[in-house]
Amino acid sequence: MQHRGFLLLSLLALLALTSAVAKKKADCKYKFENWGACDGGTGTKVRQGTLKKARYNAQCQETIRVTKPCNPKTKAKAKAKKGKGKD
Repeated sequence: MQHRGFLLLSLLALLALTSAVAKKKADCKYKFENWGACDGGTGTKVRQGTLKKARYNAQCQETIRVTKPCNPKTKAKAKAKKGKGKD
């Protein structure tokens, strides 16, 4: 019974956190450029966004830069497809 209570409490905390993050992200809307090329040194790619709309009197930056890791799955998927034909 204690496990069920802990699980329920954890779920509620997760939902509250998700809701707070969603509200924070909904305040500023940006129009983004396409992702740039992968930077081999950092293993990331970058794109820039220009402010499109600000809601609820939010204080938004005019432009933002977003980074994400380069996608190594492209090569893995190609190798997986080649490997399936050998069986």
